[in-house]
Amino acid sequence: MLTVATTASAAKFTDVPETHSLNIEIEYLAKEGIISGYSDGTFKPNAPIAKKHIAKMLVGALELPTTNLKPLPYSDVPTTHAYYKEIAAAYTAGIFGDAENFRPESSISRAFMAKMIAKSFNLKSIAANAVTYKDVPTTNEFYSPIQLVTMNNIARGYVGETVHNETTYTFEPNRLLTRAHFSAFLARAMSLKAGDYTPDTRYTYFFEDYGDGVRTYLELVKNDSAGGNIETTWNVVDAVTSEQYDTIQYTTADGKWSEGIPETDLGTFIDYPFTIGLKYDDLKNGTIQGRQEVIDTKATVTLFGQQFHDVIVVRDTFIGYEETDYGDFEEVGLMTRYIYIAKGYGIIAYERDGTFYQWLSSRELR
Repeated sequence: MLTVATTASAAKFTDVPETHSLNIEIEYLAKEGIISGYSDGTFKPNAPIAKKHIAKMLVGALELPTTNLKPLPYSDVPTTHAYYKEIAAAYTAGIFGDAENFRPESSISRAFMAKMIAKSFNLKSIAANAVTYKDVPTTNEFYSPIQLVTMNNIARGYVGETVHNETTYTFEPNRLLTRAHFSAFLARAMSLKAGDYTPDTRYTYFFEDYGDGVRTYLELVKNDSAGGNIETTWNVVDAVTSEQYDTIQYTTADGKWSEGIPETDLGTFIDYPFTIGLKYDDLKNGTIQGRQEVIDTKATVTLFGQQFHDVIVVRDTFIGYEETDYGDFEEVGLMTRYIYIAKGYGIIAYERDGTFYQWLSSRELR
């Protein structure tokens, strides 16, 4: 009835535990066959990334052809070089430019990374997601690509000081990249998903609940979408009694996708466009906000014989509470749930402890 297929599992690197902040992105590249690490089972995430390895990773990620290549102008990359074909493929694709030397063992800066990623993945501008960086003025030659990787949630800057109640940000464009950070940026670019991941307003959506067997449906109340932003409001109705349970709202605006109760902070809020990785982790601070991770953007989910592709899979970890016999709530420890979001449908299923507890059973034209 309910099945989920994500990318194939991969062996964990011994020096990239699940608690590593970039574990999701590094494992994603391993699953895709872009990286394999070292023979001793390590990845060396904190080591500088070499340009020769960047070339190889880009060839794999972009599936660049390695035949009919342009001759290289670099005096330090002879045809006998172990990475000649990969460097030549990236050069032929226009990712690397003309120069006397390539310096295959050297690393690259965050600014040059932004230029390569923006060009390689043809990133589009999303004005609502722009960030003003104190150390990247508009006159900086890398200003545009830095904005593009920022707008598309591939690379973010660093929180700086607060001046006149306004937070400042820096990008640190000259900082050299580690293997972990370049892997993260590449994986996010590869996993980038945009489009309308809210329910198509032409339909009514029927859901089933595993816990109490209640069947509900979403009924469109209002569509306030305009100017490229999406905002639709839906009533949650009992399919048997026609009793209204609640009202929810889907929005995609100002760099966020959300589903929740209108005019409250109750719901799911995710950076948009979607990219994989850890989005926030407030558990470290002992707050109830929790931890949010996007673990896949290309999942295939089957519900009642219908397949959904390019499903966004979100993993939320939070402090759980249960109601006692006295009407109070007591903490029961950490809980994890998975949220599945499909294009044109919105949220299609929730899963906790390996069990789907709410899912889309059908939709009908209104």
